[in-house]
Amino acid sequence: MSDIVEDQTLDPVLKEILEREAEPKKGYVYCSVCSHVISHVDERIEVNGSHRHEFMNPHGFQFEIGCYRDAHGCTISGDRTAADTWFMGYEWRYASCTECNQHLGWIFDNSAADTFYGLILDRIQSE
Repeated sequence: MSDIVEDQTLDPVLKEILEREAEPKKGYVYCSVCSHVISHVDERIEVNGSHRHEFMNPHGFQFEIGCYRDAHGCTISGDRTAADTWFMGYEWRYASCTECNQHLGWIFDNSAADTFYGLILDRIQSE
């Protein structure tokens, strides 16, 4: 069994998914700092017609993000805010690696309970 599956900090849903896989590392998305499992390539989605988006925040920092349906390896923090949102009608909060606390992106949700993650592409890796 993989060391990743044995890790007690994994989200129970993510741990279950890893345990079902014959090849636990195939297709997974990892934190580029600590290699903690964040999501799976099958969780990639399109939002507003694309998986990838480039945005600049109000402080002039540019981000290229990829949209994911779920990211069980992230911890969510902060209050929901609609200020400076990149997706009309969505509020956002921070998403960080559960293992090392590296800021990996944001979770976006709206009043219809639609939720997705915008993960910063140069802060994640996949095999």
